[in-house]
Amino acid sequence: MEINPVLLDFLFPEGLMVVAPAPTIIIDQPWDTITAAEKTLLEKILTAIKQSLNSVTITYQGTFDLSAPNPKPDHIIYFGKLVKGIPLYEAIDANGVKIVASESLYHLSNHEEARKKLWLALKKQFSV
Repeated sequence: MEINPVLLDFLFPEGLMVVAPAPTIIIDQPWDTITAAEKTLLEKILTAIKQSLNSVTITYQGTFDLSAPNPKPDHIIYFGKLVKGIPLYEAIDANGVKIVASESLYHLSNHEEARKKLWLALKKQFSV
């Protein structure tokens, strides 16, 4: 059965919206090994970019793999070991995905200078 386009416009006059995929947070250790202090830090980081733990996708990858997230997100924030070819604390575009890579949440929680660098990159990536 085919739907008449005129009828479709009549039933749904507001039009269709395209919803962008949620930002993806990639961590290099399992979620259950993240401490309460590290989770609190992550919540503060997300709040600063107008997100929350419920509005993002959090993924564990032992080794960073840009091809793994499905659907492909518009934004990735990576917390973990250095990745060849991806500079730390810089907003970059890789295959249409905006990425900011950072050291681990543990490292960030103990280094204020690293948190400042991350914030500058996130402001650029998320236009805040």
